[in-house]
Amino acid sequence: MQYSRRSPPFALQRRHVLGGALATAAAALFPWTPVFPVEVDADQAFLALSILLTGRNNLDPALGRRLRQALQSGNDRLDQHTTDLLGLLETRKVPLPDLQAILATEKTAFAALPGQIMTAWYLGVVGKGPQAKVLAFEHALNAVAVSDKLKPPTYAYGAPGSWSHNPNA
Repeated sequence: MQYSRRSPPFALQRRHVLGGALATAAAALFPWTPVFPVEVDADQAFLALSILLTGRNNLDPALGRRLRQALQSGNDRLDQHTTDLLGLLETRKVPLPDLQAILATEKTAFAALPGQIMTAWYLGVVGKGPQAKVLAFEHALNAVAVSDKLKPPTYAYGAPGSWSHNPNA
């Protein structure tokens, strides 16, 4: 383009506008990661990992908080192990059927964590032996999975959980 009185030397041209729009659209599609570390709530990270491991999107956050606190009583590095395992799953896109074998071969510090989390969600129990804590019974995933046809067994003579209310009140 020749310089004239009508066009200054750095005039905005249609190709510059189109190129800028294309660059903006491409930048919007690119998955940006923040430069500064993002603080994630420990309960949210535990729930996110639990959703990935169980394959269920409707996990109870209150129950997740109680399970995390109970697991944390036996593992003071639970929050760090949770974020490490989440990072491994997200960066390496490890298929869940292969996860335990990969963790065992790499001898990671959090190799037992997926089993502990799955046991906590499906059985509602954290720990073993005399230190075991039952945190969920009728709301554990093993009972929820079959709740349309079966009710969890109980020694009470009413519906599950009916023993918790005083019948004489």
